[in-house]
Amino acid sequence: MNQSPDFDVVILGGGMTGLTLAHHIAQHNAAQPARGLKTLVLEPRESYRRDKTWCYWRQASTPFDEAITHQWSQWSVSFNGETQVCRSEHMPYVRVDSGRFYDIAQREIEVSDSVTLRLGEAATAMTAQHAGVAITSEGESCCAKKVFDTRPKPLPKDILLQHFVGWEIETDSDVFDPSTVILMDFVNTAQDIHFFYVLPFSPRHALVETTHFSKVIPADEIYAGELETYLASRFGLREWRTLHREQGVIPMPRKAPDLAARAHRQIVPLGLHSDTVKPSTGYCYPHAQQQALAQVRALFARPDANPNTNPQDHAVAARSRLNRWLDAVFIGFLEEHPERAGEIFYRLFSRVPSNALVRFLSDQARPTDVIRVMTALPMGAFIRQALRHVVSA
Repeated sequence: MNQSPDFDVVILGGGMTGLTLAHHIAQHNAAQPARGLKTLVLEPRESYRRDKTWCYWRQASTPFDEAITHQWSQWSVSFNGETQVCRSEHMPYVRVDSGRFYDIAQREIEVSDSVTLRLGEAATAMTAQHAGVAITSEGESCCAKKVFDTRPKPLPKDILLQHFVGWEIETDSDVFDPSTVILMDFVNTAQDIHFFYVLPFSPRHALVETTHFSKVIPADEIYAGELETYLASRFGLREWRTLHREQGVIPMPRKAPDLAARAHRQIVPLGLHSDTVKPSTGYCYPHAQQQALAQVRALFARPDANPNTNPQDHAVAARSRLNRWLDAVFIGFLEEHPERAGEIFYRLFSRVPSNALVRFLSDQARPTDVIRVMTALPMGAFIRQALRHVVSA
């Protein structure tokens, strides 16, 4: 790249991960204007609207806490006629409204004189060179010292996928228990790993999702039939008003992408198809928040705040090697023994103390938490799976 870079940082994709990165860069620029990073965010959509529901166990504050609309201190897991109710006052399960999240992020960017968000514009080509990256978009071309690529990618073949469809519904009578999230209600007769998930906003208002872990994604009418059957059998519902629909597919690879092994040092993949999502559960929101903040701090840590200097230092992984290995072992077990998934999840939620399991599922586990999780699982089967993973790696 012979010309001077137009931007220090270009973020491809203004979804949750991309906007979180941009938000933290804008805040750091405001605090350290002399060392600010000129940043561009390219997002194909023309405008933002509520399109997703993000949930997680809240353990720390984020800049987007105003987007939290509901929280629960109880959640349940059901399998084979048994139900385990778990509770934590210190780490509640919270729901983030994506529409509110987008509004907060846009407000921060709008008042920044160093971070620009361009809606309705997508990158069409990207070329990594020794000194930076050349980006061609639908509007114009630019050069950057560093690119964070959060764009969706084609789904890998022959891996486990978490796929779901959710209906946000309203009823004319009280049918939901607003005190308790139904985290996993397993279907014992399913051909794959199948469970239902219910976020009860009020006795008459809830988000109900049908969720599968499998390698094959069915037709839309299959999901619709499952939801109708569940609403009738579980809640006795025959009529309701559908306020909102959402669906998604989350990759669950045994071997999650390794940022240290990326093809181009100046291009850092983040988000759903990178290492940001915890593959064994599909949780992404808290990991994206932590990774984005750590990533931006790394960018500003160098004395010259120059992301072109030793660029390999500027890729912050979302989780440790131990957590990556534990995910790989668990996913390997689910792939080989899908019929035991309900049993395994039920054992975890019924035998591990709630706070310990929440920390484990959030990649914040203490050594004692890991031991509690390991002793709650069938040791023989998981030891065999761990040895297979070591051999195949």
